Amino acid sequence: MGTKTTLGMVAILGVATILALFTVQGTLAMWNQTATSKSQVVTGADFSLTVKASGATAQQLSVSGQTVTIPGITGMLPGTTRTTAVTLTNSSNAGSGTFRIGVVPGRPTTTGALASHIATDLYGVQGTDCTATRVSTAMELGQDQNGTLCLSVSLSANTPATLGGAEAGIGFNLNATQLQ
Repeated sequence: MGTKTTLGMVAILGVATILALFTVQGTLAMWNQTATSKSQVVTGADFSLTVKASGATAQQLSVSGQTVTIPGITGMLPGTTRTTAVTLTNSSNAGSGTFRIGVVPGRPTTTGALASHIATDLYGVQGTDCTATRVSTAMELGQDQNGTLCLSVSLSANTPATLGGAEAGIGFNLNATQLQ
């Protein structure tokens, strides 16, 4: 091979290399471009539990530490028991799909001057009748489904008359967890 032929081959290889680099650089520019997509709007649902005691308005629980007042357990005489049905509803506003929650109530606690004279019982029932067969207090609720807890409060027969008109606070926690 002559010098001219070798120089011609080197020149052709050089031009081919330069063209290859320009082609790759142009391709990289295409890889770095962005395009707008017309995607769907994604929204979240509210996680809330509605509590409604017999004779009371429904109250939506959505934050920790929220208090619900249960009427009907007032003016008790020593030796009496009163039971109030408390309806729990999974009131999530999820538009579609399944939104199940698990609700586990804690044990009732009593505070105030009458605390040592009050006995409480919290139990679940099928339906809304607190005289029905007892079931577990833990429940699973689908969206817009209800469950019933019954709170029974007894004032001891040996409660001193000096405590007449005294008050007590009864509370229990409701722990709700999203299952699906």
